[in-house]
Amino acid sequence: MFKAKKMQTMRPKKKVPKGTLRYDLHKTIKEGISKGTLKDSVKCPANGNQNEWLAVNCFDFFNNILLIYSAVSDLCSPNACPIMNGGPNMEYLWMENKKSVQLPAREYCEKLFEWVQTCFDDTKIFPAEFTAKAPKAFMPTLTKIFKRLFRVYAHMFYSHANHLKELDLSDQAYLGFRHFYVFCREYDLLSKEDISPLEQMIEPIDKEFNLKKLN
Repeated sequence: MFKAKKMQTMRPKKKVPKGTLRYDLHKTIKEGISKGTLKDSVKCPANGNQNEWLAVNCFDFFNNILLIYSAVSDLCSPNACPIMNGGPNMEYLWMENKKSVQLPAREYCEKLFEWVQTCFDDTKIFPAEFTAKAPKAFMPTLTKIFKRLFRVYAHMFYSHANHLKELDLSDQAYLGFRHFYVFCREYDLLSKEDISPLEQMIEPIDKEFNLKKLN
């Protein structure tokens, strides 16, 4: 299991070598965010491979969430956060051996990050380069990753909002979430149930980008 102090230096194991299509897409993401509107920046480039685009963005979002959570992970102790939740009425259980298991928030997040990295390393899910047809397991796994990463944001904003503010990370966390959410909406990666813990935070984002409410 990952130790909290080691989380500061964790990165997705999936590297993006220079000179590859994946590297070019990674660069496009960064340039799009800095130069264009957020709504445009989440769209797959013209003539691009959408599965490759989804994968590269998934790597980036994972890294960003990992960095933010690592800053508060020492404060997310079993005593402070005995369950993984996104609000007073939203508890997240970990599935292990087909059984739902209640875990402290930090242990849940550590297991989640381990699982995501394992998925990234599995070429049967995330191939080194996508062809016209993605592996059968790609979209179901990618969707599950985004849904579960949303839970980390929900927990941080519910249980660690003051800590993020004290660490001067509130704006960074919000902007990261805003980008993450708009991307998810562009590709239908979240359900109404998924977003329910952060509805109040999401409402102005929906209005800003004229996004329809999820049914």
